[in-house]
Amino acid sequence: MAPILMRYGRHIFLKFEDGAKAREWLRVMMARVNALSGEHGTRFTVNVGFTFEGLKALGLSQRSLDSFPPAFRTGAAGRADVVGDVGPHAPEHWEGGLGGPDIHAMAWIRTDSDESREVAMQVLAAEMEAMGGIEIRFVQDTMALAHANGIGSEGEHFGFADPISQPPIEGADTPCYPGDGVPEADGKWRSLKPGEFLLGYEDEAGPGGTGAPEPFELRVNGTYMVFRKLHQDVAAFRNYLHTAAKSLYGSDDPGHQELVAAKMMGRWRSGCPIDLSPDKDDSAIASDPMRRNNFTYEGDDDGLRCPLGAHLRRTNPRATPLKRATAVRRHRLIRRGVEYGPHLPDGALEDDGVDRGLVNLFIQADIERQFEFVQQEWMKGGEFIGLDPNEQDPINGIGGEGSQMMVPGAKRPFLFDLPTFVTVKGGEYLFVPGLKALEGLIEEKF
Repeated sequence: MAPILMRYGRHIFLKFEDGAKAREWLRVMMARVNALSGEHGTRFTVNVGFTFEGLKALGLSQRSLDSFPPAFRTGAAGRADVVGDVGPHAPEHWEGGLGGPDIHAMAWIRTDSDESREVAMQVLAAEMEAMGGIEIRFVQDTMALAHANGIGSEGEHFGFADPISQPPIEGADTPCYPGDGVPEADGKWRSLKPGEFLLGYEDEAGPGGTGAPEPFELRVNGTYMVFRKLHQDVAAFRNYLHTAAKSLYGSDDPGHQELVAAKMMGRWRSGCPIDLSPDKDDSAIASDPMRRNNFTYEGDDDGLRCPLGAHLRRTNPRATPLKRATAVRRHRLIRRGVEYGPHLPDGALEDDGVDRGLVNLFIQADIERQFEFVQQEWMKGGEFIGLDPNEQDPINGIGGEGSQMMVPGAKRPFLFDLPTFVTVKGGEYLFVPGLKALEGLIEEKF
């Protein structure tokens, strides 16, 4: 039987106006969590995560509330300055009240068609209405572009294959490629401990893992999820490739534009890493899962193959020597990114006014040590890797006058005045409990 492609999503943000009724709705919905539902002739899955305000609304004890880490208790909007969500990215510009006190939970649907998504929504909305005490505050749909437009095996609005690399986890059926896992003394690489992503398990610091929240039964098999809605200015990106190609290489022919795009991202659009093929795309590498993640940046300390400030090199420096002492393995994230909005027609250089971008879900055991660290230290600055401290991520950074990126080996080795290609439109910090913990929340055991 062919696998079911669950490429259609809906993220439903809720306010609990009555904690008791919310718990009763969760009791009804719990049978669907982490299970494939076949109701009304459709197939869908549902999961749910809670903000700190949502846990309060559900009646979680003060002892357990106080045991959650400060970053989660403060929330995404309150931590905006920490992660660089300022200026055009600031919470006052976010949609649907995201980040505010009235967002208590996110339920997210995954299904195989637009029709199935609507049926799943009707099922959930009818149950909420029948139960009462729950208000839908904001809805965000997603649909994987690869399914809709056929632009490669996976894809996103800037045209790059996505996702390509995820952290290998000990005990999971995922291969560990050099540079993606943890280096050992014998030169081999191992997978990361599961406690880096799942609460209640051994992490890279040792047995026990992250010790919050309390009690243990509340945190075991749970995780923290960061939701990010990111608008992508595709026309600005395409136009800038013309300008940057002329600046770096003296020509804006298509080949040089593609080279600039690869230098900024750290991979060619196919997914082939430029560390393995720095001068041209190589579809043979991109299509081979045993090769496309098998690289470390070793021997490229000056960034001649892959610029030190390239987007993907920042998010996972692999074996790059870092100027600030830190263990890369303590800052890894599981990321799930799915597109929203239609594909801008190929070759179009004018913005059509339609909102499009990515919804990113980041999974980790410690929001401050993982998501916030990567955003603050690796994405928003350059000192950690020996660059100008003001050099930001070229894809996700705040652009404008004075922004720059170093591209060693180019005719003119700097890009200047990069536009803001990606704008944050909303964010939330969510606690996603394990099934037993979810049952305990419903039964008010904590």
